[in-house]
Formats: sequence, C-alpha cells, structure tokens
Amino acid sequence: MATPKSNASMSNLEANNKNKSEDMESQSSFAPTPEAESENESSSDSQHKKGIDGSTSKESELKEIEKATTSTGATTPSAPAFDFVKAAEDLLADAKKLKATIDSKPTPPSSSPESAKPNDANQHAPLPPSPEEIVLRQRIAKLGKKIAFETAPPMEVLKSDWVTIADVSAWNIFLHWRAFDHIPLTGSISIADLARALDADESLVSRIACMLISTGKLTGSRLDGKEQGPPTHISHSRISRLLRTNTSPATAALAIVSFGNGMKGFAKWPEYFSTYDRHEPHPTGREILIHDSGTGIVVTTKRRGAQDSNKIFVPTPFSLGWGHPALAPWEVKARYPEYARHFEMAMAAKDKGAQGALGGDLGVGGYRGVNVEDPGRKFSLTWLAELSQKKQQQQQHILGYTNPSLKPLLVDVGGGLGHFLANLLANIPEVKPEQCILQDRPEVIAQVAKNIEGGDKRLKGVKTMAHDFFQAQPEEAKGAAVYVLRRVLLDYCDEQAVWILKRLRCALHGSEGRIVIMEGVLLDKPTPENRLVDMVMMNLGGKLRNEEGYRKLCMKAGLKVRGYWMDVEGASCVVECVEGDGTDGSEE
Repeated sequence: MATPKSNASMSNLEANNKNKSEDMESQSSFAPTPEAESENESSSDSQHKKGIDGSTSKESELKEIEKATTSTGATTPSAPAFDFVKAAEDLLADAKKLKATIDSKPTPPSSSPESAKPNDANQHAPLPPSPEEIVLRQRIAKLGKKIAFETAPPMEVLKSDWVTIADVSAWNIFLHWRAFDHIPLTGSISIADLARALDADESLVSRIACMLISTGKLTGSRLDGKEQGPPTHISHSRISRLLRTNTSPATAALAIVSFGNGMKGFAKWPEYFSTYDRHEPHPTGREILIHDSGTGIVVTTKRRGAQDSNKIFVPTPFSLGWGHPALAPWEVKARYPEYARHFEMAMAAKDKGAQGALGGDLGVGGYRGVNVEDPGRKFSLTWLAELSQKKQQQQQHILGYTNPSLKPLLVDVGGGLGHFLANLLANIPEVKPEQCILQDRPEVIAQVAKNIEGGDKRLKGVKTMAHDFFQAQPEEAKGAAVYVLRRVLLDYCDEQAVWILKRLRCALHGSEGRIVIMEGVLLDKPTPENRLVDMVMMNLGGKLRNEEGYRKLCMKAGLKVRGYWMDVEGASCVVECVEGDGTDGSEE
C-alpha cells in the first residue's frame, strides 16, 4: 500500500520555495556573535594551569582550534577563492533593485476600522509579491547566506547549526501547543497571558519564546516603560505568522511534518546505524528490540527480511524515532491520526503549490523538464484524449454502447487523495472518470469516498480501489494504457521499488501499456534543499535517485526506459517505461 509521501517532507522544500510569498524568504542562519566571551569563560582563565610556553591550557586549546580553523585550504587548490567584495557588490545591486520593486508597488486598500474584525488575517495584508520580487528575494537570501558562510569564522558556522537545533525545537513545541494561534496578528500578548492560555509555566514559556526572539522568529518587547530586563510581551514576525494553525493551516502542517518526518528520525541515526550497521535502509532479518512503553521491559520480535508474506520489511529511522521500530512508516502514522491529518494537509499544499513532477499540472498540459536524449521531445499525457475517444468509439461499434467495465485507461497507483487524477480529468475532458482507477490503502480510499460524499465532485465516477502495490494488480486493473507512479518509489529502498515495478510490469498489456514514474530527482550538483529531501527519505527507508538509479530499477524489474525527462530547477523527473524484451528482470 502506498506509504504516505514525504517529500516536507518537509519537502515544501525546493519546489515550494519558488512559489511562496515574501513571508517565506529565508532568514540568515547565523546568530549574532557577542564581541567578548561570557563572563564565566573570561573569569575562568586564571583557573587553568600554565603550559610550558607560559600560556594557559585554555589558551593552548584555543590556539589549536584557531590553527585548525584557519587552514588555507591547500588540500583543494582547484577550488576558486571566494570573492566576497564582488559578492557584496552583487548583493547591494540586487538590494537596490528589490527596494525599487517594492517602492513601485501600489498601496493596498486599507480596511476601515468599522469593517475590520479582530484577528482578521486580511487586515493590513500587503499585496502579494510579483514574480520579479520573489526572484530577487530568493537571490538576495541565497547570496547573503553564502557571504555569511564564507566570511564567518569556522567555529561560528558550527555554532549556527547548534543554534538551529534549539530554534527548530522551540518553534516545534510552540506549534504543537498552538502558541502562535494565541498571538494576535496585530499588536502583542504578554508572556504571562500566553502562559495562562497554554496552561503552562510562565518561566517555561518565557524561555522558549526568548529562543525564538533571538533568532527573529518572534518579536519581543517591554510595555512597562523599563529599558532593562527580558521581554514581557511578544508579537508576530513575518515568519511566525505562517505557523498559525488557524490562519495558515497548510504551512503549519508542513512545519509539523518536517519535524515528524525529519528531526525525529535524525536524532535516532546513531542508534539506528549502530543496530543495523552502516548501510542505507534495506531488508533485514535481524531481531528488532522494542521497549514496552508501559513496563519499560525490552521485548524482542523478529521480522523476516526478503519476503514476509510477499512483503519486504525495512527498518527505518522514522519508525525508531516514533518508538515503533517493528512497524513500517505508514503503519506508524496510522497510530497517530492527528499527525496523519497534518500529513495529508501538507501533501495537498504541495500539490497546489509545487511545479513539475511533484505537483501542479504535470503531464496534463506539458512538463517543462528536458528529455536527456531528445531535447525537442516533450512529455505530456494529452495523448490520452485521443486514445480515450478511440476506445469509446470501438466499444460503441462493437457493443452498441460504451462499457465502462472494460480495460481501464489510467491507473493512479498509490494516488493518495487523488489530487493528480482530479487535475488530469479537469484538464483532459475527453478522459472519462469511469476509465480511471485510483488505488491506495483502505483508509485513504475511505477518505476519498467521504470527500466525494461531502460534495467533492472532482473524482465523481472514478473507480476507487483499496490495493497494496506490493501485491499483483487485480484483474479489473490489468491492461491499462498507463500506470502512474507519482511520488511513490522515493519512499522505498531499491529492493522494494523493484518489487513494485515488477508487479506493474505483470499488469501491462504487451507493448501497448506503459508505466510513468513521476518523482523527485537527486541532483548531481548538491543543493541543501535537494539533499534535505534525500535525508528525510532515508528516514522513511527510501531515497532520491538520479537517472542512473531509475534506469537500474527499471532494468531489474524487466522494464525498458522509453524516455527520461528532468527538470533541474524543480528537482523532478519523469521516467516512461514499457515492458522489456524478457532479458531483464525475473518473475516474482
């Protein structure tokens, strides 16, 4: 069955970053550096014994650190020196362009005091940024981070990462407590009042809030007229507004999933790789130690690796992080309905905002990715329109009527709540809902049925089918013109991915059928966003792949790749394959 897709996890990641409003502009990851060491550090120097050269042991240690961190980089002579002067000049030029762009924007209409409602999300809302403004903001943020990274002392770079760990933990707990919801969109709230609203200790709330104030996620102030002392009140920054579950539910859900799919697993990496050796997640027959949450007693269960009732079990850092190492990620999420709900919201948000293979109208009106062998050959699923009409005419001629129970036109395998299929039907009206099948786990299909009953007409008439894609396709789903695997294979290791593809190969109707894989892609030139997605997928037992990786999967499954398209900017790809010549792959 289709494991919930994570690509934001976490990742509204690279694709979403291109479509966010100005509120999504990245902050500098570097915390302000004090001019002097703390009092404890400076006053403790006298307590260290002097070394042979007359320096204290602490001074010697600092000298060693300085020596190690001021390396000239002689080991990498080919790396060009960073021209921070030119970078700063480019940054200034873009900053001037951005200011001019902002200054030229018309003034948004102001709401009258009589019509404005308290906590109205649209109150004083700025006009959305233009595409030019978004590009400039992204470029400035990226260059600013590069300058900070290249010019900051090496130890400060490491310290900034440690700050990030605390920062993420702070906003995550505030997010779970719905603390951001209690902060008014305009004005401020006292920390004391926020603590009462959260039924939490005031000192605790103050400490967490001050962490977020220090990184710019919140704004702190004192309203008692005193200049000295910690903040007594907090108000929203342009970032924290996006974490309100009552006004920005989709973005808040993405943040929750980024922590649940990412940080929980990351924290368990030492234990995971110590238990399962230093390998990518893969099938294993090892015993899995489970701590009973009630008694604290360690109980041992054993899950077979290669084939367990025609399934392949892979231990994952995600499951270990959530305290259920013997369960698959989708089984873990089923135990936490609230988290599963946030996950579905996050995936829906990605579908609306993403471009290319990760969402949007991929394959309907066309895909902007380039074919690696024939740049002039575009990928699109619009050919389904002609095929649909042809099939309907044939049925009418043979049977005298159109029989929707005949071979399907398209099967959306692991299609979730059907966002892609609904978009396809809306954009290719020649394709009839009765010609399409949507497959996923029973609980997902049940939710689709509820959505349709609740008035969602986008999938009305589509055949919904609870199906585990590790199993053979049912007879009524065999022989389709195209099987779509969208954001599925990246959730699984190579062994599992090959198994899924083999099942679909057996369902193909000779050379007429094809399998279309739509996935995120592992970029050859690493970017932080792209590699973050890959790390999150490793938590779930999967991985991003490049062209070579996808071709290897298809070959092992007995499939032949007919076309490979890649969109570098959107970090996505499309793989179109057909049944091979019989020399590759083997029957299950």
